[in-house]
Amino acid sequence: MGRLREEPHFLGLSDETRLRQALAEAALIFALALCFFRWKLGQWNGFLDFDGHYHLRVAHWIAHYGLWTDIPWLPFTVLGERGPDHHWLWHVMLLPLTLIDDPAQALAWGAALNGAATAAVLAFVMRRLGVPAAPLFALLAIAAGASMPYRLMMLRAQNIAIVFMVLSVWAMARGRYKTLAALAFLFLQSYHAAVILGPMALIGCGVRSIAERRLVVAPLVAVAGGMTLALVLSPWFPRNIEYLMFHVLFKPAAPVYGAQLSSLIGTEWYPPGWKNIWLQCWPAHLSLGAGLAALAWRRYRDRAFRPPVDTLLALGVAVLSLALYHQAARFAEYYVPFAALAAGLAARDSWVAVRFAKLRAAALVAWTLAAASVGVANLDRIQLMPADHLARVGARLNQLGKPGDVVFNSSWSDFMALVWWADGFRYINGLDGHYLAYRDPARFAVWLAVSAGATEDPAAVIEPVFGARLVVVARQHAKLAEQLTASPRTVLQAASPEGWLFEIGR
Repeated sequence: MGRLREEPHFLGLSDETRLRQALAEAALIFALALCFFRWKLGQWNGFLDFDGHYHLRVAHWIAHYGLWTDIPWLPFTVLGERGPDHHWLWHVMLLPLTLIDDPAQALAWGAALNGAATAAVLAFVMRRLGVPAAPLFALLAIAAGASMPYRLMMLRAQNIAIVFMVLSVWAMARGRYKTLAALAFLFLQSYHAAVILGPMALIGCGVRSIAERRLVVAPLVAVAGGMTLALVLSPWFPRNIEYLMFHVLFKPAAPVYGAQLSSLIGTEWYPPGWKNIWLQCWPAHLSLGAGLAALAWRRYRDRAFRPPVDTLLALGVAVLSLALYHQAARFAEYYVPFAALAAGLAARDSWVAVRFAKLRAAALVAWTLAAASVGVANLDRIQLMPADHLARVGARLNQLGKPGDVVFNSSWSDFMALVWWADGFRYINGLDGHYLAYRDPARFAVWLAVSAGATEDPAAVIEPVFGARLVVVARQHAKLAEQLTASPRTVLQAASPEGWLFEIGR
């Protein structure tokens, strides 16, 4: 029951030949996806967000200051003066981008390469698992949802998470537990989303135990061993363990803490609701539903049929991803690929008689094009941030400040852009607003009050509490800007559509 059946096109070929063909196919898909993503990014006059700018800035710091570079920009937060880089290995992978002189080109190529690599790995794993028409199901995996293509075109670590997750499914399906341990190690060195391998391994244990009619714990042992080694073999040990606990427990729970604290995380962490889940990803739902119906029909026609281990594993991960998606909108990026993978494996297990091959192929192509159009069409409807967001403020900061100076930023979300334009400074809060709330609740309370304009003389608070004489005020904090403008102790040094820069003590 756990044996895999290769696609008819591959039958009779050696495993080495099948591997070469799968690699060649993945390379072609990578090239096509790269061309499309880079072309689309070239049409945009702006960015979806500035997270990619932050990640590329870290890569530049690694290139200049050494392989195990600390995060130095948020001293009052959970990161501290020398924070652990929880994207470390992925940042190392970005190092070739630092060789591109034009920052805008580096960002665009990085985003395009990031998305294309994800598409290629999905296609490669699907082909190795015997999914028929693997390129078509790979297209579903990256486009059968309104948010999928544009999220893949962001220079963020969710792409590497998808890569490691699908490779881990392949390793569990094939019983390659040493490979699974290595993937867990590399995943956690690249991104804290590696914790999802825990429940995935439990699914693997359950599926294997049912298939083999004995207790199988090897997937869980392999994942636990690889992740433990990743935590211990880190220059930030044991501080990295505290940061991991904060990142996977405190941050996702923030929406339940009340409106004030929950506003300090990105909207992608909010529950989308079932209606939006349907509207945004209906092609993925229908693909998965069709796969389940096909398996049920095969079972009805053949009572001896049992879905193979890899199919059940992919279905389990798809359901897990859907549950996560219900908790936070961002997990659409996990659900859609695994819904497509599960649908592809179900198609493999339930493929109709060969005499319907042409009709079957035509129907699959038509459905794929219709489903993928949902994600592709949405690329022209998304709102972009201007490419020079806070550039004027950052340039003036560099003129006024000295390396290591503390800058008070009233909006945590401005941090990523500020560190891109002015990376020689330290900032009060960033990456997410609750980074400061976790480490220093007293300063966090003051930061909230000052930003909201709730203090009578903010200049008299900012300097002694935070040691900052430079203040970046976001547009939404206009009351604070009015207070600082009226203060005889402060001078307005720059104004831009995004905010203001004040200096205290002139």
